Amino acid sequence: MTDRFEFSKLFLGTLAAVAVILFTVVGIQTTWSTYVVKDYNKHLTGQVYVEAAVNQNVNLVFYRNGCPYCKAGKKAVITSAEKSSYPTFYIDVESKDGQILVEKYHVDKAATLVTIRDGKFELFLYADKDKNGQIVADQKKIEERLNDK
Repeated sequence: MTDRFEFSKLFLGTLAAVAVILFTVVGIQTTWSTYVVKDYNKHLTGQVYVEAAVNQNVNLVFYRNGCPYCKAGKKAVITSAEKSSYPTFYIDVESKDGQILVEKYHVDKAATLVTIRDGKFELFLYADKDKNGQIVADQKKIEERLNDK
């Protein structure tokens, strides 16, 4: 009986030591890859920069937390933006930087989409009230504008 108890104790001790070593290695590797060996963001390439900064072909989605129009259009905007060939940036109208862009593009309401193509911009509301007074996203218009169809 004593041999079994000693074996169990030894086995559990070894298992605990292996677990500690494993967690230490994983922790060190995670810390190393997060803070020491950083990698480039593969989505923000030189081509995206040329399209966004030089050619000025981007989509700006303005929103405000708590805005019912923004909430109604959120899913349609994000889904269409993921399919867009142009980079899409989400701008919180209540932030300091957001206020600068609100003024620059003359945004009156939070639920506004600004498409910039070759330096020229157009605005439209991506959600509004329908004839029944319900707040809805204009899915067709969102997709057309974000993808220039």
